[in-house]
Amino acid sequence: MTKKEQILEAALELFGESGYEGTSVRALAAKAGVNVAMISYYFGSKKKLFEELMEYRAGHFYEKILTLKKEVNDPAEQLMQVVEFYVDKILSQPVFHRILYRQISLQQHSDLNSGIISMLVRNLDEIRKIIEDGIARKQFRPVHIELTIASIFGTISQVVLSSLFTARMMNAENASGFHYSGSFRNELVAHLRQMLSSMLGINILPDQNIHV
Repeated sequence: MTKKEQILEAALELFGESGYEGTSVRALAAKAGVNVAMISYYFGSKKKLFEELMEYRAGHFYEKILTLKKEVNDPAEQLMQVVEFYVDKILSQPVFHRILYRQISLQQHSDLNSGIISMLVRNLDEIRKIIEDGIARKQFRPVHIELTIASIFGTISQVVLSSLFTARMMNAENASGFHYSGSFRNELVAHLRQMLSSMLGINILPDQNIHV
């Protein structure tokens, strides 16, 4: 791991624990095992570091969607693969997801939040195009596309951002130690498949094997 990657990984942990406001450059340097000057050298400022962390973690999702759309022609399969990939991504990186949504829920640093929102909208716009393509081909029934996307990502975000509530809701034996196991992941993917099958009028079985 390079020094720059060490700093980004330290930032992920500290921003997750204390938020952007509560994390100092000095604390970031100490966590990464570098001096403060090295953070300035690589990023220039804490704000630039935060922005690069967002791109470092979220940029791959955008590239994955673009690659998928080139390799898979069927809109239904495209959409289901995107959903499955996003579930895996979020369940494996819950801290990053919490950082991202914690920040955009705040009013300060509007320019910082604007950049995060633009990045998210860029990703969601590609998903919107998949649904539009499915409707145009008459594979999907006409739906409110933006609210369909909100239903997908709202469901995933709810179970990740409210882990204790999710544990209680899922009747987990140890709510304080609840983690997103493989069985939970499969249940979530199956639920999203059923939901989208009903909403879009497509015949995708909950246990159909589509993998990214």
